[in-house]
Amino acid sequence: MGIPLGTTNIMNYDFDLIIIGSGAAGLTAAIYASRYTIKNAVIGDILGGTTTEAHKIYNWPGDPGITGFELTQKMLKHAKESGSEIISDSVTEIIKEDNGFKVVTKRGQNLLAKKILFTSGTKHRHLGLTNEDDFQGKGLAYCATCDGAFFRGLVTAIVGSGNSAMSAALYLADLAKQVYMIVRGPELKGEPLWQEEIKKRSNIIVITETNVVSLNGKEKLESLELDKEFNNSKILMVDGLFVEIGLAPQTELAKNLGVETNDLGYIVVKADMSTNINGVYAAGDSTNASNNFHQIVTACAEGSIAADSIYKSLSITA
Repeated sequence: MGIPLGTTNIMNYDFDLIIIGSGAAGLTAAIYASRYTIKNAVIGDILGGTTTEAHKIYNWPGDPGITGFELTQKMLKHAKESGSEIISDSVTEIIKEDNGFKVVTKRGQNLLAKKILFTSGTKHRHLGLTNEDDFQGKGLAYCATCDGAFFRGLVTAIVGSGNSAMSAALYLADLAKQVYMIVRGPELKGEPLWQEEIKKRSNIIVITETNVVSLNGKEKLESLELDKEFNNSKILMVDGLFVEIGLAPQTELAKNLGVETNDLGYIVVKADMSTNINGVYAAGDSTNASNNFHQIVTACAEGSIAADSIYKSLSITA
C-alpha cells in the first residue's frame, strides 16, 4: 500500500518510488522496496537490461552456470510477485516538482513519484568509424547472444579483449566456421579461465596489436580493413563483426536533472546511494560505487542499499 503521504503534501503521487532501469540493480531495489511496502514501479525498455545478453554467467552465487536471460527472468518474476509494477517503456524526461518528480515516458505516460532511483546501467561502446551505423544489423552487431545464430557456419570477427569479448568468442565458436578476435593490445585482458578456454578452440584465432580502421561492403558487411597486415593482407574477409570493447554509463537523464557525474560520466553517489539532488538515488553499473567493480552481484547490493535508504528517508518525511 506504500508509506502514507505526509500531511504537508498536497500532490497525489502515483508512486513512492520510480526506478529507472530494469536490470539487476533496479529489480533488486524493487524487490526490497516492495518488502518495505514502498509503492514502486520499474521502467525499462529492455526488461532485464544488458544482463539478458550474457551467454553464460559463472560467478552468480548459488548457480555455477546460468544464462543472463534465465537470471533476469527470475529477477523479473520475483519483483512482480513482490508487488512491483513493471513498465516496459523508456523515460524521456524527468521534471523536478515542488515535493517530488514528474516522469515522462516515450509512450506518453506522465507519472509522479516522491523519489527517483537511477539504475540505468550501461550501453555498448561503438568503434567510432564513420560508416559504423550503416552496417548495424547488416553484419555488424553488439550482442553475440542476440545475433550469433544468424552467422552459423560463417566467418565472424570480434573486436575486444576482455571477459565479454571472450565469452562472445566462445559462444560464436559453437556456431561459426571461424572466429577472429581482434585485440588492440599485446594480449587478452580477461580472466585466466576464459583465456584457457579460448586456447582450446581451434576455430578461434587471436590477432593482437591490431585495430579495425574501416568496414567494407555494399549491401552488407563483407570485409574489415586492419591497421596492420594479417596473413600478408590488411583486408580480412568476414561475414559478421561483433563489437565488445566495453560499456559506457547511460546517465543522460540524470545529468539533465542536475545529478553530479565524474569525469567518466558515472553518477557520483554517497554511501547510502544518494546523489547531490535531494530525493534522487542511483545504483548499479552507472554509478562510481563498489570501487568501480561493475558486476551483477555489486549491482544487486547497491540496489538493496538504495531501497533501504529510500525507505528510511520516506519514513522520516511521512
